[in-house]
Amino acid sequence: MVKKHILVLGLKSFGLSIVKQLSKYNCEILAIDKSMERVEVADEYATHAVQVDMHDLDKMEDLSLNSFDVAIITLDSIEESIMAALVFQEKGIPQIIVKSASEMHKKILEKMDIDKIISPETEMGIKLAKSIMNESVIDAINFSDEYSIVEINALEKWIGKTIGKLELRENYGLNVLCVKNADKDLEISPNEQYVIEEKDTLVAIAENKKLDESGLL
Repeated sequence: MVKKHILVLGLKSFGLSIVKQLSKYNCEILAIDKSMERVEVADEYATHAVQVDMHDLDKMEDLSLNSFDVAIITLDSIEESIMAALVFQEKGIPQIIVKSASEMHKKILEKMDIDKIISPETEMGIKLAKSIMNESVIDAINFSDEYSIVEINALEKWIGKTIGKLELRENYGLNVLCVKNADKDLEISPNEQYVIEEKDTLVAIAENKKLDESGLL
């Protein structure tokens, strides 16, 4: 597999967490911030970490921006965030992901046809509220508007019933990938005859709309 070249602009807590996570994968990471202190912290995890102010366009030009596959912008300044997105678009970076700082910022980014806009504080708030209201769901990772991967503890009403009998796909939008039991053993791609046990944990691809309608998440 060809290594992806990923640029992360903005190295406060959110940007740094992205760099740390990316460092676990087979990719090249360029971490950028105007704070030398933050750059030095990121340097431990990134392939390269450089101090550049977004307003210094000459220095930005020196970074060979057109060689990157993905650019992630996590800047707090709306002005600098929009400027960076414009520069990266002009350089032809195929995928641009931007953290929005406000609803107006988000609307501007949408007008710019940015590939993906994220609102981490809002998304985490929603996720926290849902987890408080339903302790069955351990984690949920959205990978598109339509689908998520969810990890969920077996509901009491599921125990002793087969996957086929429960009609998890029809009732909850769950396509079960595997089941982990109390002994940490994995049942990969369980068939419809698999009987759910008390301490089972299910990992499934879920249809977001049906999952919301079911009240499970």
